[in-house]
Amino acid sequence: MSLTKGTKLLYQHPRIITGTTTGNWNSGVATSGQPGADFLTLGAVGQWWRLQEAYLLLSDFTPGATVTVRAYETLMGAEREVGNDDWTVGVDPDIIFIFFWFIAWEMYGPVRIEVFSDAAADDGLAAHYEYRTKEW
Repeated sequence: MSLTKGTKLLYQHPRIITGTTTGNWNSGVATSGQPGADFLTLGAVGQWWRLQEAYLLLSDFTPGATVTVRAYETLMGAEREVGNDDWTVGVDPDIIFIFFWFIAWEMYGPVRIEVFSDAAADDGLAAHYEYRTKEW
């Protein structure tokens, strides 16, 4: 990569992608075998990509519910859990869970996010997300 192209990537604005994912956040079983459901997969197998940041709107979930967010990435030839955090909806001050907050974090391969809620009422809920990515 030339110095000019590399410098351009530093100033490039990220592309913003928003959406919702519906899942059985309480009674389902995610790809890992853990309770919950797959929420979002970012990136693709065998490809480099840059993630600016990614968010999950926690206020979509039942007030008082504990929402567990897990992240998985392929490292050293195997998919491994790289993040696991619990948030209590309406108690924790943040209504947005931040998956990643780096400046154009270079990634190789997919990152899968799973979500579990301890509230049965959250099954079938459409949870909102937004992430920002840059071209390679």
